[in-house]
Amino acid sequence: MTVQKMRLLKMSGLFQGAVAGLMPCTAMAFFQRRTTTIVLTIAVLLLTLAETVVAAPPIRFAAIFSQTGIAASHNEPLLAMTELAVEDINTHGGLLGRPVELIKLDNESSPIGATMAAREAVKMDVVAVIGAHWSSHSLAMAPILQSAGIPMISPGSTNPEVTLIGDYIFRACFLDSFQGRAMARFALDDLKARSAVVMRNIDEAYSIMLADFFSDAFRENGGTIRADLEYRGNAISFTESIAEIQKLAPDIVYLPGYTRDSGLLIKQAKSMGLHTIFLGGDAWDEIEKYAGDALDGSYQSAPWHPDVPFQRSRDLQILYQKEFGVPIRNMSAPLAYDAVNLLAAAIKKCGSTDRKKIRDALALTRDFKGATGNISFDRNGDPENKQVIIIKFQQNGSRSFYKTISP
Repeated sequence: MTVQKMRLLKMSGLFQGAVAGLMPCTAMAFFQRRTTTIVLTIAVLLLTLAETVVAAPPIRFAAIFSQTGIAASHNEPLLAMTELAVEDINTHGGLLGRPVELIKLDNESSPIGATMAAREAVKMDVVAVIGAHWSSHSLAMAPILQSAGIPMISPGSTNPEVTLIGDYIFRACFLDSFQGRAMARFALDDLKARSAVVMRNIDEAYSIMLADFFSDAFRENGGTIRADLEYRGNAISFTESIAEIQKLAPDIVYLPGYTRDSGLLIKQAKSMGLHTIFLGGDAWDEIEKYAGDALDGSYQSAPWHPDVPFQRSRDLQILYQKEFGVPIRNMSAPLAYDAVNLLAAAIKKCGSTDRKKIRDALALTRDFKGATGNISFDRNGDPENKQVIIIKFQQNGSRSFYKTISP
């Protein structure tokens, strides 16, 4: 017998005992039979309600990130931040009186892996998906989730095509169309650059598109692109390209790659005596692990910096420090925290785990107070008016807040 049953039966017995002391024997016998039936019925109903509350099923989110493969080190901080956000929600009572269960699915650092992970999320009947981080992975999984009617929020996929796949697809970050133009404006106006070489990772949609947006904006505003060079994402030697850049002597090199490839390239460039200024995008997370002091004097566009003036950013930094014992070092990780909480806010708003109702609530998001700024979704599921933060690298790979650029 459960503790709840014992308590309820005890309560029913006490009630009948009290009634017995107040009534004549004949009336009491009749009343006891009726009372026993009523009390036991109430006891059963209360017990059923109690057991229903205790056994309330969790609300299941899937987190689709790279846990293995070339993108794993780049994705790991966002997955950790996703877990932290879910733990924080559960610490404060969960959602709709139910705990949140986070199911981690590995996209194996490839579009094919992302496709398989998305199909697995559909089979598991999750309420929503957080992920992916890399644009090439999100582009692969979004059609599957859109077809299944499962809301998806990407923390960091900046390729404009991602959310155009359908009305169930959202993102927490700015778009490459703005990020590329912002960096071109910064190069021309702040650095007074008039010539550039662009280097693109031809294996990643993110790098290809961001390079295009930067190049177009740089030319349109009077700059010259002296060369547009290509490399493979798994490359470890860039000596031929670096030698070509040395001959061209551009004012800046725009390198919208990822952490490992960009870091290795910059380190090799400095070791070969190339001291031009390198500019990168938001995917330069923890690039100092590969480039070290060679980063000194470089700049990147980013979605977040510890010095941003948002209260939720300050709260998150306190929470993160308490949980991990170190400050937040990955400039994209807070986007994952915002993605989870955007989803949570939508579920609270619609008061349901119905996926269409969640989608509709997400689409109506206005002035959400996030760690990376206030978020209001436009008709495509993209945040409106998100600023780009320009970060300057100094010795030992340390980052300093340089300026913000608004749309």
